[in-house]
This record gives sequence, C-alpha cells and structure tokens, in this order.
Amino acid sequence: MLSAVFLLLLVPCISRAPALEAPPSPAERTEVSVGGRISGKVDLSGRIRVTEDLLIPAGAALVLRPGTVLVFVKSESSKVDPEYFYGGTELVVRGRLLAEGAEFRFPGRTGGVVVDGGDAALSGCKVSGAEGGISVLHHGRVSARGSILVTDCRVGVALFPGRLPAWEGEGEVTLEGNAVGAVRFPGAPEIPGTFRPGKNEESDVISWTRDGAASAEGKGFPSPAPARGAVRIGDTFLDRDRTFSGDVIVDGVIRVAPGATLTVEPGSRVFFTYRDTDGDGIGENGIFLQGNLSARGTKEKPIGFYPFPPGGRGRWDAINFMVSETGENVLEHVEIVGGYRGLHAHFSRFSGKQVRIADCYRGIQFQESKVDLTGIEIVSSASALRCRDSDVRISGYRTRETVFGSNFLRSAVRIEAVNVDSPGWYGFRFRESRVEASDGAVRNALVGVSAQEGEVRADRFRTGSAGLAGFSWQDGDVTMTRCRASGSVLDGVSATGGKVAMAGGAISGFGRYAVKLGGPADVALRGVEVSDAKEKGASPIYDGRVAPGLGIVKVE
Repeated sequence: MLSAVFLLLLVPCISRAPALEAPPSPAERTEVSVGGRISGKVDLSGRIRVTEDLLIPAGAALVLRPGTVLVFVKSESSKVDPEYFYGGTELVVRGRLLAEGAEFRFPGRTGGVVVDGGDAALSGCKVSGAEGGISVLHHGRVSARGSILVTDCRVGVALFPGRLPAWEGEGEVTLEGNAVGAVRFPGAPEIPGTFRPGKNEESDVISWTRDGAASAEGKGFPSPAPARGAVRIGDTFLDRDRTFSGDVIVDGVIRVAPGATLTVEPGSRVFFTYRDTDGDGIGENGIFLQGNLSARGTKEKPIGFYPFPPGGRGRWDAINFMVSETGENVLEHVEIVGGYRGLHAHFSRFSGKQVRIADCYRGIQFQESKVDLTGIEIVSSASALRCRDSDVRISGYRTRETVFGSNFLRSAVRIEAVNVDSPGWYGFRFRESRVEASDGAVRNALVGVSAQEGEVRADRFRTGSAGLAGFSWQDGDVTMTRCRASGSVLDGVSATGGKVAMAGGAISGFGRYAVKLGGPADVALRGVEVSDAKEKGASPIYDGRVAPGLGIVKVE
C-alpha cells in the first residue's frame, strides 16, 4: 500500500507555513511524513517521519496513538525562525499534545519537545537523542502517566520559570544516559518527586537559585492604548517619503519601497492590530522596508511600536528591513512590544540607540546585515538575539528573563558593556565567529558564554551562578584576560578541543571543577586565582592527569 505523504515547508520572512491537515486514516499505512503547522485536530499512528519543525499552535491538538514512532530527521538549517528553539528539527507545543505509548526519536542530540505555553499529556512514552528532551516554559504544563523514559539527550528535561505546577501526574520519569538528566532554572518549579535521574554523563540534576536580586520575572513593558482620534490606516504601499505623527493604528502591512523613507516623529506611537489569516496564532501586520526608516525619538519623547489590543507575544509581525542597504535606517529612544520579532533585518544596514524590546518571540534577528546597537534592552522574550553571516557591534546591551540568550553564527562580533540576567540556556553562544568581548557580565545561565570553532578575545568578562559552566569552549582559539567565573554549579571553565589561554582573573566557587576538559584541548592558565571550591579536597582541574588523552592544563 502506498504511504500517505504530507510535507509542508516553512516559508521565511513574513509568510509562514500552511496548515497541516489531518491525513486519511486507512486501516494500514507504512509511513507518514509531516512537518509545519498543525491545524485543528490531527490524529496520527504508525511510523511518522518528521521532515520539518512541527508546531502545534494554540487551539490545535496532535494525538499520537499507542505504538506511534515520530522519527525527526536531522536539520542542517541555521533556524532563523523565532518560534523555534533548538538547532535541530523539533516539536513545539502551544496547543495540546496527547501521546500514549508513543516514541520521539531525535538525531544526534538535536531538537526536542518544547512545551511552550501549551499542554502535553504523556503516557508510557520515550524521548531519545534530543538536545532538550522535554522543555517546559512560558507556563506550559506536562501531565504524565505510566512509565516515561528520556535518554541519550543533552538535557533530559528542562524546567523554566512558570506557573505551578509545570509537571503533574504520577507517571514515573526515568532520566538516564543523558549528558544532564534534568535542569531546573532559577525560579522554576521544583523537580518533581516522580523523576528518577541516574547514570547520566555530567550530572543527574542541575538546580540552583538566582544570583542577585530577583528581577521582574515575566514583566515586560506595558502596552498603552491609542488616543481617541488616532489615525487609522490599512495595507499601505509607500513609494515616496511619508511621516507618521501622533498615534497611528495600522490594520495591515506598511511596505516601504526602495528610495522612500518612513519617518516617525518623536513622541509618536504606532499600534498594530491583530490579523492572523493562517491561524497560526502569530499576527501578520507590521512594517516591511526595502526603503528606509527614521525613528528618532528622544528621552522625553520616545517612539513606541505596540500591539492593539495587547495580548502577549506575537500579536504583530516585526519591523522588517529587507535588502535595505542604501540610505540610513535609524532607531533612537524607541520601545517595541509584543511582536513576532522586534527588529528583523536581511541584507540590510541599521543602527539602534536606546531601544527597549519586550514580549517578543525573538527580540532582534538579522542575517547578512551590518548592525550597530547601543543601549539596547530586551526582556521577557523567548530569544534575545540571533544573527548569522553579519557584522555586529553592540555596546550597553541588557537582557533578562529569556529562554535563549544571544546566538551568533559565522559573524564578526564586537560586544562591550553588556549585562545579561537569567537568559536561560546560554547568555552568549558564538559559532564559527570572530569575537571581541569586553566588560560584560552574564548571570544565572545554564552556560554563561559558549564558543565553537571560532576566534574569541575576551577581556574583563564575568559569569556568575551558571548551571553547567561559566565559559564553554569547543574547537576554537580563545584568549581570556582578566575574566572571572564564579559560583558555577558544576564547572568554571570547560574546553573540548582547540586552544584556550587565560591570563589574570579568577575562577571561584565552582561546584565540581575550575577547569574541565572534555577532549584534547590545549589550555593554559597564567596568574589565574583558583579558590573556594564547593567540593573540598577534590582536584580543581579535570584533565589528562585524571583521564588520559584529554591533554594537560598548564598552570603558571
């Protein structure tokens, strides 16, 4: 019998994936291929090949019958879409997932099941091979019955701050053979008593409290209402210069043609109504610029971009710069709230100064662009910043209460004077990039700063109260001067391959190792103060003297 195939591709930029309709249900079927967005209620059984990220939006439901096996294919995408979390193919639950006796197979510790504000009812299920087996965030909830196994994942289960309880039910959850069995982020509910972690590689459980005063968890910036008599416009194409003044309500998409400039005067506020024609729960109204934007507010008269009415993340699309490389794009003293992405640029140039972004799926995103940011604040968003193949300068950058921090791929990056609090998975992640970082602090991340296959020069950078590691280096060329890692639950610095030179600074208050090698890395410490190990009497360094083949950390 021929297999039923339902393959739906994600479309970048403003367009998004069409709905995944329920497949026919013959008595027998060999394999179904799915990907994209669920619409309504979809009932699946048998062997399912997941070819693209799978999204269950609010109001939709995916039911997996006993014996169902979801096999997630390996993704080579750099994942620019902000509604997804991991680098691999994944399942995001904002509606309902009901799975009984089902298996979720992910490839090479990538992807995962992300319960993002939705509900997942799991009974007798198995999750394997993911980056994050099951992550619960944004007030999501899992109810578990029977025996559940999570194995061979980087992190088996990750619990983020949210409502109580995040995990319910009497189902026993076995967490074994993962790098880390379970992670409880600061402010998250306690690890349930039904969890059975054991035989994990790095740690069975990482759980810690917030370092420093508690931030305003879950609170962004309030969205005001437009004034009576505000100008109202629908879909608009601007092929010549135009100025917005006062309050403007937008019932569509404003498109700015090449050569034209949209100017927003100080004190003006632009409100986007909610339009969702494809039913994915994401607003579609916004600004699409191939021309230019001039939004120069002042401290006394800032400019605002808001949803109308308010309603959380993704109520409108974004301020999109698309092939806007000529002319000048400037945002100064601007507030952006409730977008799908706050700022998004592709093949463009823009600068931002004193810009505050809140309650977006992704605060800032850009590809193949040149970006200069000063005094930027991003709060209460799923992801703070993500970029690839770009030239980036960031100064005075502040973020707090995100799920994922700032991710840079194949980029030239210069950052200074940054302050990151509770960024979730990591504060900064650099891959295949050239980085200069100075005068920064990251607190309460699972990993403070991570770099892979690139060149990093860090001066006076600090990490505090990291869960797994303050600094994590893999196969790169890293120079650290006057840097500090303090209060890590496990390790101050970890290195797997590459070359790391650390001069001055300190590693203190670590729970396991000051320096832990995970491979044959070349690591040298010169004038680094190592102190206050939480585990008294243990060697502060894990290298070839403990496990042959790892290399020897040189200490001067």
